[in-house]
This record gives sequence, structure tokens and C-alpha cells, in this order.
Amino acid sequence: MELRRHIDRWLKEWKDNPEHKPALIRGIRQSGKTHSVRLFAESNYDIVIYLNFWDRPDLCDVFEGQLDADTIIRELSVKMPMPELKENSTVFLYDEVQECPKALLSLKTVQNEKRFDYIATGSYLGVNGYVVSDDTPKPVGCIDEFDMRTLDFEEFLWAKGYRDREVSYIKEAFDSRTPLSKSMHGSFTSLFREYLCIGGFPEAVCNYIRTNNIYSTIQITRRITRDLQDDFGRRRDKNNKPLFNTNEVARIRSAFSLIPSFLAKENKRYVVSKITGKGAKDAGKDALEYLKDTGIIMKVHNLSAPATPLAVNAISNQYKVFMTDIGMLVGMLEDGITDAILFGSLGMGKGMLYEELIADALYKRGGKLFYFAKESGLELDFVINYIGDSTILEVKAKDGNSKSAKTVMAHPDHYGKTQLIHIKDSNIGIADGILTIPHYMAHLLFEWQAILSME
Repeated sequence: MELRRHIDRWLKEWKDNPEHKPALIRGIRQSGKTHSVRLFAESNYDIVIYLNFWDRPDLCDVFEGQLDADTIIRELSVKMPMPELKENSTVFLYDEVQECPKALLSLKTVQNEKRFDYIATGSYLGVNGYVVSDDTPKPVGCIDEFDMRTLDFEEFLWAKGYRDREVSYIKEAFDSRTPLSKSMHGSFTSLFREYLCIGGFPEAVCNYIRTNNIYSTIQITRRITRDLQDDFGRRRDKNNKPLFNTNEVARIRSAFSLIPSFLAKENKRYVVSKITGKGAKDAGKDALEYLKDTGIIMKVHNLSAPATPLAVNAISNQYKVFMTDIGMLVGMLEDGITDAILFGSLGMGKGMLYEELIADALYKRGGKLFYFAKESGLELDFVINYIGDSTILEVKAKDGNSKSAKTVMAHPDHYGKTQLIHIKDSNIGIADGILTIPHYMAHLLFEWQAILSME
């Protein structure tokens, strides 16, 4: 089945802009980058030249010489059969471009070349962005970038067959602060619990739509998660040698496997020293950075004070770690957890899952997310900048204690001016000046935007 994605709109706007540059689409593996880009290309161009550097590493030889368009085309024509190219209706797709840094660099050379369009995709384009031991510079400032993430709840609703009209009911209620009918609220809550169980990997979502079987779908998510972990040991440098040694792979796996246990703790803060495996002093930190660069995890930093601008108050060595797709976390738990999610009967683990799902929702909107905790026990689940104001997000299954939030709000001279939003299993409403929204509206706290970085 064909999935409607946010990238569809971005690609259309990109192509319609007469000043567009070559495009770079990056993000976690299995997020649907290649499928969406190829579908767009085949629908909007007469000629599509597809290069996959993972499957065809020999294609990298094409980019060892001059990087102008004519030279590249001439070299490619010998490597693979090519049709007659049509100006203004031909697109070159560079898939898994992280395997060929010079192909990515060539986008800088061809950016002023208006005869053809260029779209590159890559899964390992984080801070380093390239094959280790390769010093090819990045094409900074000469590409249009989009960071693709797995399906969010809105995309999930589209996949289920809901039209814009039905999906818009959620936003209309959010914007007007008007409760939905009991029937609508119940339906969207049930749909969100389905999404919570399976997450947003396209293959898993398609399987669920086709079979309506959550249990077989979770097996797909688990297999994808295993594949992502297997990639730790498969990565190669430019000389085709393993990127990581055995100890490094073990540390990365340990860093990943520890996430559920830290999220299950009361303060949820990640303790790097708990990562197992031999290595240097900062080896655990490096393992986490690798997971972040590949789009598998996100870091949510603690604040010295919940005051705007939030980013300047972030504490670099204090953070919670969340999965970038909630399906990975659910898949790492026991089989029976899905029944508890669907029927709203989660026990002690509900705090972990509800915080993960809010982190998931806001991450996929490209928003900056923080938390606030003091040694005294004062703790705020999340803090965001919402419409210019520091905003506390208190995430609960149903009802909870707002003692910490009330303490912070009562002392603006000490903590800064803040406001509070409750996120829980109830309809939208305002009481005592505090906005409450259901979990399925959380993504609306940030307007959807093209995400330009993996920070």
C-alpha cells in the first residue's frame, strides 16, 4: 500500500520552487525515505536515474574524478545503461549516499546546474556524516535538507484511511479548546492506543492496516529493531574494514538495551557509567552519540532553570534518553503489554510509556524538548517553548499530582515565568487556568515543519 507522508508535501514545494537546490533526505533506516522519494520521482519526472551505493559500491568509482554533471553522466553511462536524459524532467536519486561521500559532495558542484534535479537519501548522516577515515568535506549551504522520521499519529490516521476532514477535527478542537464529543474522543483514544502499540515504521504500519493484527505487527517492529542493532557490526570504513571493533559494538548494544530500564526508574535520567563493555573513559558517551547520530535515540536534557530561552539553560551531561519511535520501546517489553495498552490497564510501567509517547510525538514534529529536575525531588516531566512561553508538560495516564509544577509556577522570581499543560486520558478542557489535552493531541503543541537537523 502507498502511505501518505509529510515528505510528500515538502518534496512538492521543493520542486515547485524555481530556486531549489539538490535535496538531501536523511533519517533513521526503515523510515520510508527511499520509497517516498522514488514514488515522488516516478510521478513527477520523465526520467529517473537511481543509484544505490549500498547495493552497488562500485558506483563510487564514478565520483573519483571531476564532479561536474557532464563528467558524472559520462562515467555513469559506462557503468550502467542510461536512457536519453531530458532537461528539466530528469532526476538523479542517490540512495544510501553516506556510502559515497564524494557523491554527496558532488551536489555542491551541480547546485547551479539547472538541467537536472538531484535528490540524495542517507541513514548515517549525523554529526560525522561520513564513512570513518574519509576526510571528504560536507556540502554545507548548497543543499535543501529534510529529516525524515517514522510515521507520526497524523500519518497513521491517513494510513488507516481517514481523510483530512476527519483528522482536522482533532486540530479544530485543540485550537478552539473545545471538547470533542464523547464518541469522537473515545474513537481517537482507541486509535492512539493502536498507534502506541505498533509505532510508526512504515512496514509495521502497512502490515497492521492489511492484517489488523497487532501481534504479528509487533514481530515486524522487533525484527526491524534487531536489524538496526545488527547494523552496528556491519558498518564499514572507506577501506571496507569494520567500523567498530567487538568491544565498541558491545557498548553500543549495551547503551541501547539499557534505555527501558532507565525510563522505568522514577527520575528516568540516563546514567552513562552503567553501559557495559571495555573501552576508554568516554566510550559509553560515544556509544550514545552514535545511536543519536543514526536517529535511533533522542536526548532530552535537564535544565538549570525552566526559563526561556530554554536551550541556554540545558545541562549537557544530564539527560533522559528516549527511542525515536515508540514501537521500538514497546517491542522490547513483554508480549502482554499490548493488551494492557489497548484496554487502558497499564500498571507500574505506564509512566515510562506515556513519557516515551509524548517524546515520540514532539520529536517527530521537530520541536525542542527538555525536562527539569532538582536533587531536592522537584521534577517536571517535560518543558517546551509553547507560543513563546516556557511551558511545563505534565504527562499522566489519568490524574496526577501537580505539586512540583505548582511550586515552580508559584515562584517566577526563582524559576522564571511558566505555564502548565496537563496531558492525560481525558478530553480537552481548561480548569483553573490550566489546559488539559488528551495524548492524541500532543503533537499539536508544535506545528509540523520540515525538520532540518538531527540535533
